[in-house]
Amino acid sequence: MAIILPDNRSLALPTRRGVLLGLTASLLSAPAIVRMSNIMPVRRVLITEVERPQEGFVRRLWFDACASGLLQGRITVAINGRYPTLGEAERTVRYALNHGFLSPRRTEEIRLLFTGG
Repeated sequence: MAIILPDNRSLALPTRRGVLLGLTASLLSAPAIVRMSNIMPVRRVLITEVERPQEGFVRRLWFDACASGLLQGRITVAINGRYPTLGEAERTVRYALNHGFLSPRRTEEIRLLFTGG
């Protein structure tokens, strides 16, 4: 019966040869570490004040979910474990509609819903 012994080379202390090879490799690669502006030009962009309010990705998903719920006549998406009422969803969708956060196709469907058409 053969006994398999573990390989102890990974537990050995570093040798002088290994340390010298590691230092040489790091010195050879050191010139490759340079500033990004030396490799490619960096342009500065001035960000000005935006007139309309900005909404994040999740908030836009919420607007779309409320719009879908209004078109279906029921809200199927909960936030913080609570389903909004149709009135709350309508206020949310009106806000999104007034600020242009809904897609054009969805906007036309909602306008028809709000105007009774």
